[in-house]
Amino acid sequence: MPLTVQDIRFVCFDADDTLWKNEEFYRQAEKEFARLLAPYWSQQKAIDLLFQTEMNNLETFGYGAKSFTLSMVQTALEHLPAQQTAHAVSAILQIGKRLILQPVELLPGVKDTLEKLTGKYHLSVITKGDLLDQERKLKNSGLTPLFDHVEIVSDKTPASYRALFVRLGAKAQEVLMVGNSLKSDVFPALETGAQAAYLPSPFNWKHEQMPEPENPPYLKIAGLPDLLSVLL
Repeated sequence: MPLTVQDIRFVCFDADDTLWKNEEFYRQAEKEFARLLAPYWSQQKAIDLLFQTEMNNLETFGYGAKSFTLSMVQTALEHLPAQQTAHAVSAILQIGKRLILQPVELLPGVKDTLEKLTGKYHLSVITKGDLLDQERKLKNSGLTPLFDHVEIVSDKTPASYRALFVRLGAKAQEVLMVGNSLKSDVFPALETGAQAAYLPSPFNWKHEQMPEPENPPYLKIAGLPDLLSVLL
């Protein structure tokens, strides 16, 4: 679906898997976790048990690497023999630390695209997850100077987008939301009256997955540089 480009004044970007790699490192961590449970569960069974724990903990712990680590610990404590848990928890904490300290790897063309849009549009980041973790990744990305506004929220809902637009002084139709999640980035923004661009990711958390509509009411792009031919 083509954008109403003449209306767009504000471009908002998701962070994880839109600006930099993220979800693939969680999938690697899941496999490391599954190896700890390998004597008792298959890899898929261990991953399924972990996902169920994550869903049960979502309202309490929220999103991000710390929440993920706590859910790994809980799953191990609930499903491993008592004599195995001390070793497993120690190993899980190392998995969690590696995940948190993972170097930021920008996706192709991200910096160049943002540099070309800077000054022509008001650029924002809106991301969900652990505050310290997201602040660290943004700082280490080197992208901070290119954004006019940064927002880290507990979840992405139509209400959180509307509140953001108020803080930006933006009308919904003036906003383009760009992200890799239909569930969190695209459809909640569309519900407010904003426009959206969907950047599919090869790695997508099960909780964020949903089917694409046949006639999507958003622009689908293969990479952030695709925005340049539309917005410039």
